[in-house]
Amino acid sequence: MPGSIEHHSTIVIGSGFGGAVAASTLTEAGESVLLLERGPWRDTDPVRKAGIPHRRPLPAGRHLWSGLLHRFGQRWLPGKGLKLSRHGLFDIYLGRDMTVVASNGVGGGSHVYSAMNTRPEQPDYWDHPEAGIQAAGMEHHYRWMMQRMGSRRASADDRIPNWTPQAFAHNTAFVADDSVPQPAMAIRMEGCQADYANNSFFGSANGAKMTLDLAFLLPAMEQGLQVAAEHECLSLWRQPGGGYRLEVMDHAARRRCYLLADRVILAAGTLNTLRLLFHSRELGGLEGMPALGRGFGGNGDSVAWWGLNQDGADFTRGTATHGRFALRDPVTGKAQPGPILTRYGFNGIDTLPLPASLKAFLRRNALLVGMGADLADGVVTWQRGRLRIRYLAENSPVLTRIQRLFSEVGRRSQRPVRTLPGMAFTVHPLGGARLAASEQNGVVNGSGQVFGHSNLYVADAAALPAAPGTPPSMTIAAWSRHVATGLIRTGHNRNSTGKRARRTINTAKPTEANTEQRTPA
Repeated sequence: MPGSIEHHSTIVIGSGFGGAVAASTLTEAGESVLLLERGPWRDTDPVRKAGIPHRRPLPAGRHLWSGLLHRFGQRWLPGKGLKLSRHGLFDIYLGRDMTVVASNGVGGGSHVYSAMNTRPEQPDYWDHPEAGIQAAGMEHHYRWMMQRMGSRRASADDRIPNWTPQAFAHNTAFVADDSVPQPAMAIRMEGCQADYANNSFFGSANGAKMTLDLAFLLPAMEQGLQVAAEHECLSLWRQPGGGYRLEVMDHAARRRCYLLADRVILAAGTLNTLRLLFHSRELGGLEGMPALGRGFGGNGDSVAWWGLNQDGADFTRGTATHGRFALRDPVTGKAQPGPILTRYGFNGIDTLPLPASLKAFLRRNALLVGMGADLADGVVTWQRGRLRIRYLAENSPVLTRIQRLFSEVGRRSQRPVRTLPGMAFTVHPLGGARLAASEQNGVVNGSGQVFGHSNLYVADAAALPAAPGTPPSMTIAAWSRHVATGLIRTGHNRNSTGKRARRTINTAKPTEANTEQRTPA
């Protein structure tokens, strides 16, 4: 085993909505925490001002191709797939039944999401008394998270271009009035149009969109959190005397190292968390978990091209999401019930090296996104070192309803709405290590601990018991906060600081004082 082995009290794997919240919550409570993130720090204004070294650019301009794709996976490719760029922003997994798109970098999905902060579709989503979870007890985690993200709903005073409440105010086909609740958003909304631009799927270089590195990680680092970017956990091994040994790839140094931890919190993103659990079990580092891989879903994600081709329009202006809308009932004039519909522009294309004619074309058109709670009855398996997703879209009626809505939107707008035929698509994979009352039905209990594995927790979307039917970032964060505060309450491993290693993991530290939390608007 090369080198000395560092010993840590708590290691968190992943820095998305699960990992960042868990790591910062524990650090603020006085815990010693090391956070491992396989991706790099992003070169944004807030990170640059904080003095973080070794930043990597977002995919823009000459960095588009080197910064766009990190890894491409497909069922015929070996292992984790084809690695295209160590610093790429996106992972794409092209499965037989579902295509999954995920992100790569410190701050996880907060760099590429549209800043919509919502609760689950159903108010009783968290009512699982058999596992010791109740919706009422989770609500304060949502409120806490949205406050930390600076989330709020837009109003007419914000004068957001293309905002659906104004765009459809007098539309006879669609409605976006107060009967269609708009999402809270974590983005500056002082009416500065420069802040709205280029703050969507390709990141937020100017920091107008609140991301997790800014809201949680930089402040927590001032309190002692260690963040090791470009460190990918490859496997976990339960130790006879307690705790875990982690095999870690240091991508910057291009070598493997080993760490010991009294407690491990998995939050690497659904597919990566499942991959770690499957692979570690195959190697013999972990055992049991008979329900691993069950309960996988895509949150009903559905995307269509809306060929508005409207002369003089620029749908790239405004926030990434234009807001929600619904079909207008021809009799009552009110919103028809049904799955969520949201219109998006191609926000961010200004930074891409595309022909002017193509940019002009994209500005005149839009994306139509539908979402709703699918059954999350898919199964992920592990075959010859590869994840395999079995997901039958026809099992989830919500997907059929969304496709019918898309067709009706096209009919009413008299503009084409086109979808890709065939497999399902998601940017919100969830489940596979889900919450349950027993190991026969799930992988983690009501505290987030893996059944049969003390001090091993799952704090990301892999643990969600069902599809929330709305953008799940706040639901992941609420679960992670629940897991972390539970650990604080029990004081588990509170006094275990572990041995100090002779070699220190390479972690970035802010070199300037400008790391205070920025609350948009």
